[in-house]
Amino acid sequence: MASTIVTAYEQLLLDNVQTVQTVESAIRNVTWFLPGRFADGDIASEGLYALLSVVSSVHDALLEKRIPPALSLPPHPFAAPADTDAKSPGAGSATPRTIPLLPAASEHARYTRYWTDRSPAYKRASRALVTITYVELLLEMLAKKRGSDRIRWKVVLGLEGFKTFLRLMLLTITRRPIVWPPTPQREYDVSLIPQKELLAHNGKPVPKAADHKGKAPVARPVVPAVARAPLRTHLYPLALALPQEYLAHPLSLVPEFESAGEVTAELLSATAVLVQVILLMRQSTSPAASRFRRSSLPTLSRSLTPFFVPLLLQLVARRLRAPARDSTLLAEHYAQVDRRLASRFFLQGPMWIGWTRPKIVSFIQALERIPLIGLAGELVAGYLPLVDDYFYTVT
Repeated sequence: MASTIVTAYEQLLLDNVQTVQTVESAIRNVTWFLPGRFADGDIASEGLYALLSVVSSVHDALLEKRIPPALSLPPHPFAAPADTDAKSPGAGSATPRTIPLLPAASEHARYTRYWTDRSPAYKRASRALVTITYVELLLEMLAKKRGSDRIRWKVVLGLEGFKTFLRLMLLTITRRPIVWPPTPQREYDVSLIPQKELLAHNGKPVPKAADHKGKAPVARPVVPAVARAPLRTHLYPLALALPQEYLAHPLSLVPEFESAGEVTAELLSATAVLVQVILLMRQSTSPAASRFRRSSLPTLSRSLTPFFVPLLLQLVARRLRAPARDSTLLAEHYAQVDRRLASRFFLQGPMWIGWTRPKIVSFIQALERIPLIGLAGELVAGYLPLVDDYFYTVT
C-alpha cells in the first residue's frame, strides 16, 4: 500500500514538475517579506521555509531516481534523433542534438552521491543532519515563544548534541573532512528535461507512445549528414562531460586523513558549536550573570567567554586541518568554512552588539530617508530581531 502511494506521488510529481517548481519558488520568495510584518510573522516565515526545504529535498530524492546519468553526455553521433520516425534524415527533419541535456555532475555531487549510494549509514546520517538544519531555527522559535528561554536552550542543546553525534558518525564512516552539505544537491532545472527522457518507477525507460496500429515505433540508427552534425560537434561536448569510468574516482576528490592533527581539526570543528551552547547555558546560571532576563541571547551576547572559546577552537582547527593539495572540492569546502566563521564573528556576541549592529542600524536609517529605497531598509530591519534573539539565525 505504501509503495503504491509513493509510486503514484512520483508519477504526479513527474507530470507536474514545472508547476511544482514554480510554486516552490513563489513560496520561497514570499518568506523573505514575512519577518516583522505581523505578530508571529517570523514563525510563519520560518515554518514555510522549513516545510519547503524538507519537501524540496524529498522531491530531489524522488526525481534523482528517474534521471538517467546518460543525459549528462552528448548523444551518440550515429544515434537516431529522439523525434525521428520513418522519415529519411534529409527530409527536412530538425538538426540533431549535439550537446548534453544536463550539465556534468559537479565534484561535490559525485563525492556525496558515491557515499549515499554505497553506505546506508552515511545516507541516513547525512539526510538527518541536513533535515535538522532546515527545522532547527523553527524549533528554537517555538521553544522560546511557547515556553521560555531556559526551555529554548535545552532544545538547542539537544539539537546540537544530536548534530555532533551525526558529524562524528560521518567522520567515522568516511575518515575524511565533512563537506557541506553532505548530500547531493539539485544542480539543474528538472522541468527542462523532456518527459520521454525520464525513467519509469522500475528504473526502465518510459515506453514510447504507440502508433495508430497499436505498435510502438522502432528506432532505427540514422547516420547524420556531415554538414549538419559533424563528429567534432560531438567530441567537443564529450571532452567536458566524460562518462564516470573515465573520471577520477570520487574518493580521490577528498583526501583521507593522514595524521592525528587532521583528525583533531575535524573533531574541534564538529564540536565547536556544542561547546558554545554549553558555555552559554553555564553563563546564564552564573552568579555574575545579569538578573534581568539572564537566559536571553541579547544578555548573553555581552559575555566574552561563550563566544571567544568556540572562535579559538575554530582557529585551532583551521591551523591543524589537512591541506587541500590538488583537491578543488576540499579547497572550496575550506573557503566555505572560512566565510561561515567570519560571518559568525561579526554577527554574534559582543562584536554584534557593539560594532556590527550599530553599523547596520545607521545604514537602515540612511536608506529610510530615500523614497522607495527605504522599503529595502524596512526589509532589513525586520531581520534584526531574528539575529538579536535566536541562536540559529547565524549558525
